[in-house]
Amino acid sequence: MSEQTLDSNILDKLINYLEQPDFYPHDPEEVEHIQTHISHVFIVPPYVYKFKKPVDFGFLDYSTLKKRKKYCRREIDLNRRLSDDIYLGIVSIVEEDGSFKIIEEEQSDIDTVEYAVKMKLLPEEYFLHTYLEDDSLTYKHLDRVADKLADFYNNQDPDEKILQWGQVENIKVNTDENFEQTRAFIGDTIEQNSFDAIRYFTNEYFNRHQSLFEQRIEDKRIVDGHGDLHLEHIHITPDKVQIYDCIEFNERFRYGDLAVDLAFLAMDLDFNSRWQEERYFIDRMAKKLEDPDLLKIIDFYKCYRAYVKGKVKSLQSGEEEVPKEEREEAAQKAHRYFNLSLRYALLGSHPKVLVVMGRVGSGKSTMARHLAEKLNIKRYSSDRIRKQMAGLSLKERSPESKRDKVYSKEMSDKTYQKLLDNAVQSLEGGESVILDATYSKRGAREKLMKVIDESILFIETEAPDMIIKERLQARENEEGVVSDARLEDFEALANRFEEPKKIPEECMLKISTNCSVGESQKWLYKKLADINIQRG
Repeated sequence: MSEQTLDSNILDKLINYLEQPDFYPHDPEEVEHIQTHISHVFIVPPYVYKFKKPVDFGFLDYSTLKKRKKYCRREIDLNRRLSDDIYLGIVSIVEEDGSFKIIEEEQSDIDTVEYAVKMKLLPEEYFLHTYLEDDSLTYKHLDRVADKLADFYNNQDPDEKILQWGQVENIKVNTDENFEQTRAFIGDTIEQNSFDAIRYFTNEYFNRHQSLFEQRIEDKRIVDGHGDLHLEHIHITPDKVQIYDCIEFNERFRYGDLAVDLAFLAMDLDFNSRWQEERYFIDRMAKKLEDPDLLKIIDFYKCYRAYVKGKVKSLQSGEEEVPKEEREEAAQKAHRYFNLSLRYALLGSHPKVLVVMGRVGSGKSTMARHLAEKLNIKRYSSDRIRKQMAGLSLKERSPESKRDKVYSKEMSDKTYQKLLDNAVQSLEGGESVILDATYSKRGAREKLMKVIDESILFIETEAPDMIIKERLQARENEEGVVSDARLEDFEALANRFEEPKKIPEECMLKISTNCSVGESQKWLYKKLADINIQRG
């Protein structure tokens, strides 16, 4: 049986047995069966039995009993590097008188129907994701994880077999594979513009930072890592830190820059909006590893890691054996992961202020709303702030009798001061922010640059007068438009707009909206990616 795939009837029968508490030697009270796309996991307190599915995905091959046995052994050996008492050993399932039986040791392939890894069940309260969900995660927890991982990496002396996985051409094997395997999900879990932008960023980063990758190899930053270092795989009790469930089925997913290992955990923290904790952790790792270049390359690898998660969730969303509700949830998560990957590609992960400015009707609010939604960044609109301070409805045009006061210099100064205050508050909290306003006055722009300085990027939307007039005219028949500007205001507003000529070139990006929204977004993505790569 060792060189044959497991018969589906036998597998179904075996799973039925494994779901019964009285099947197990220690007679647990209950059995919880969890499936992933590669494993069956049976939780039977105080143990866990993990079976590998008889599948072959190319990058992973568990198709025969002999291979599953091999990878059970490898899983135990590799995971004992970062955990000491979780992995108890291999168990064998044998068939006996038309039934199945667990043998608590490794049997020969001739007598065995299936092999499994037996593990200790860890208390849920000590997982890193639980600390995060309970809002009890502290820097001390991250310090302990950093200590564990720093020792793990520092004690390695990678040979040429491992160091080669730091070469761009080998890293590209993984990134190219990701893009090919996600083409089918374009229009479903990822948009075409996002796919194109992330691929562009990835390949251009390789092209422009070749020397950085070469330096990483020379400094021996390429390791035999964990490969799946995320929140659910890190367990922190008062006594010890244990990290388990590493990649055992494919060395090229485990060999690589230590940054790609750390990027998984860093990306997980960002995904859960723990941006400050993420930056603390990576700063800590850079210091403990004496690796300042980690801070340069980590966003590239976080982009990669988020994309991989988007791919995995997309694949899960198409598994017919998974309940519909779980498939839909997987699709939603895939979309979120792809958007996070896009955010890394366009902006990196350090807090920034994006000032989406331009003449009224030039498309700035449309662009600002899109970026805010796509990149999960809070947006502050001058139109909203102005009306809220004046106590006016956001969905109706301000009464003509009140417009002089609403748009007075005093009210404008207050509005732009509030925008500045919001930006400063966001940066202090470690968050990026989008300011959506015309910023038509040079003074308001200069004040913003003086306070914010290097974390700022202006995006000016531009459109011909004729297009702007058409858009303002169309507002007459639209409901819920927050802006009060209409066609009748065009000349006055145009005359008040002071061209942003004194903004440094590296802080200024102009985008034409005289085309479809999709084309404008595509062009903006490319420009943002270029700036991000250059700054990186």
